[in-house]
This record gives sequence, C-alpha cells and structure tokens, in this order.
Amino acid sequence: MVFQKYRPSKQWGKMDTRIFKAILEARNKRKMPSFQVPDALKALGVEVYDPNSPDFPTPRELPSPVIDHPAFKVNTPQDHPLYKAVKCALFDGTEPFTDGIDQACALTNAVRRPQFPSSIAEKASKIQLPRDFEGHLRDLIMHGERYDPTLEKLPKRHDPVLFWIRHPRVYGTPVVKKNNIVLDNLYRSILLTAIQHDQLEFLRCDRDEPLSGALNFGGEFEKRPFVIRCQPHLVIQSPVPIQPWADKDEVNKTKEEMVPDVTPIDPRIDLTEDNIYNTEAVVPRNRFHLHLDTIMWTREQDQKYPWTREQNAANAVMYCFCAALVEATRKGIPSSSLLATPVTTRAVQIVDGRLDLVVFQLNTLDLSRASTVKNIVWVEPDICRRHFFTRNISITCDVI
Repeated sequence: MVFQKYRPSKQWGKMDTRIFKAILEARNKRKMPSFQVPDALKALGVEVYDPNSPDFPTPRELPSPVIDHPAFKVNTPQDHPLYKAVKCALFDGTEPFTDGIDQACALTNAVRRPQFPSSIAEKASKIQLPRDFEGHLRDLIMHGERYDPTLEKLPKRHDPVLFWIRHPRVYGTPVVKKNNIVLDNLYRSILLTAIQHDQLEFLRCDRDEPLSGALNFGGEFEKRPFVIRCQPHLVIQSPVPIQPWADKDEVNKTKEEMVPDVTPIDPRIDLTEDNIYNTEAVVPRNRFHLHLDTIMWTREQDQKYPWTREQNAANAVMYCFCAALVEATRKGIPSSSLLATPVTTRAVQIVDGRLDLVVFQLNTLDLSRASTVKNIVWVEPDICRRHFFTRNISITCDVI
C-alpha cells in the first residue's frame, strides 16, 4: 500500500495567526440571546433571581469607595487657582498651520523677508572662527547622535508606504533629547568662544521654562484675547536688548507692503479655544532687568501625520512672535499699539535634524488689517539634512 506523508501546502505564518485572531474576536463579539422570563411566570408574579449575581441568594452591602478626602478628589480645570472663565484663541504649537508661513504672517500682521539683511551677513563674516572649527562642530553634533549612552525604548517605526510591516522595536536616544543635546552644545560652544574675546559674558540661560503672552489689540482679539504659550528648551536673556534689524525708514516702508492674503482660509482657523490663566506675561527671571534674546527648542515629528517644511517654519515664526510679544508686555501692556521702540527676538528650531532660523521684529501690537505699520520677520528654513530617528549615524558628512 502506497503511503503518502501529509505535507501542508504552506507553513503557518503570522498572517494566518492574524486572520485566526480576527475570526476569533468576531466570534466572541457575537453574544447569546439573554434569558427571557416566560409570560406565565410574569402572570403569576413569581420573582426570578439571577444565580450568577453576586447578591444571590442574599444581597451584600459593600462599603462605599468614595472617601471625602482631597487626595481622592478629581481635579477639574475650574479648581486651578489662575482659572478664569474668559475664553481665548490659543496657539500652543500642537496644531499645524494649513497655509504655512503665509498664514503665520497673516495672523501676526507681518511681512516676510526671504533672507537676512546684508549688514548682518557682513558682521557674521568678520567673526574669527577657531582652528579646526569643522571638527569641533562635528563633535557637537555627534555627541547627540552617537556619543550619548542613553538607551530608551524608541517609538514604533511607521513606514508610510509599507504601512502593514511591523518593524522591530529599537533602543537609543529619543529624538527630543538627542536634538536638545545638540542645541546645548551649540549654545555652550558659542558662549565659550565669545567669552575668550570678552563678549557675551552677560547672557543668562534658563532651560525648559514656560513662556506665555496675551494680546487684546485689534479686530476680533479685542473681545477674545489671543494667547500664545510655549516651553522652549533654552530661553536666553540679556540685560541689553537686541537692536532692531530694520530702521525707521524700513518700518515706514511696510505701510506700502501687503500682508500675505490666505483667503478663503481664516488665519485663525488653526487656533484652539481655551480659558485664560495668566493675564500678564510669563517669563523666567521676570523680576530682573533682562530682555529676551533667543529661544531654542526641538519639535518631534509625528510619523503618521508629519508636518511639512512650511508648517514647521510657520511654527518657528509663531514661537518667535511669542517671545517678542512676551518681551513687549512683560512690564505691562503698552498704552499704544504702535511700539515706540521695536522689539526684536530670535528663534532656533530643530526638527529631524533640520534647523529653522527666525528673527521677528515687533513694530505694532495691532494685528488687524486696519494697521498701517506691519511687523517684519526673517526666515531661514530647512538648513540641515534629515535622517530617520532609528538611524545611528557614524559620520556627519550627511548632516553638516
């Protein structure tokens, strides 16, 4: 008798396991019909007990889990000591701007300059860099990219094309910590280099401190305040304010320029609604005579819904505007919307290894279209190259 050994057509794989689990889950969701008391018993008035009930045959009395103690009280937003019932239009950097930089300019009543002024570039070219500056810069970047010994479980990798593939979990330095190390090293290197030439000795730096500013001038914001909140990694302050990059003649020329029009999109469409908590500006070292100089922070991209370059640059513009607004209102809201002395602040944002440099000059607090004078913003987006967060680079030729 011929005996043929059984051989499966294909090996049982993980796809079959997923199908089996899906079938089992669907089968478990189908419930049996519940027991119905017959009409004859209902007519007799017989009381029917459920034998599966924990109170069968005699009901039991359980102690109430509710304890009248503050530790067991669920806090509500109204319990916050700074809570106010007034609603506001809030920007906190969680929602991307639909129309990018143009929408940010329309919201802040600003005109965009594509490049930094030539005078700033000339001053930067006169700075004497130390020897082997590229090697030093390479070490600064590699400290965050490879030299840091942190081993934390990184998020699951999501491939937008092969979205059904399950990638193995890897361990390493999180994106935010990695980029914050790079920002810390850059700031420390610039500061130590300047101190050797008796410069920048007066800077003060705070880490992970909140910034918040509120504005009531102009248009809809007169009845519904405009609030901006952020928490940059580095808040650098100086006793000497930054000199305005645009003089009075350039500021007056903005009267003839037009703010980007994003019609039919409302510039306020991506603002969220929240309650006001701080009516005054929130800034570290507020009791000292200091001025906001530069803010630096890191933003982590969402793998499934990443922001575009324009949206990242718009986020940097709004953060820089927040710093300028806080600087203008830290000693109280000015009586006039037109500032006698423009406020200039700088911002550095790093997203996936890409640097966005923004400088915002706040000339007026009136953000409505009726304002003749406009604010000015300089944007240098997307300076470095991007690499995936699971990639552990060994050289910086693809970064610098």
